Amino acid sequence: GLGLLVYPNPTADYLILHVGDLELLNLEFQLFDIDGKLIVDQKIANTNETIPMENLPGAVYFLKVLKSNTALKTFKIIKV
Repeated sequence: GLGLLVYPNPTADYLILHVGDLELLNLEFQLFDIDGKLIVDQKIANTNETIPMENLPGAVYFLKVLKSNTALKTFKIIKV
């Protein structure tokens, strides 16, 4: 019920992370590869945050949304 959405999934180029009515303060996302290696760690500045994926190889990734360093939700992302 947090209103967190990620689309399109599967994706080829980019993801939109929609954070609904969550307060943006201390909100961030982390993108991990299948081995758990951190690829991106970035503050969320917009209700609809665009995450570029075009330079990443086709694989399974995990997108974790955190608030004040506490994980809210993890999405499994398919990059084609």
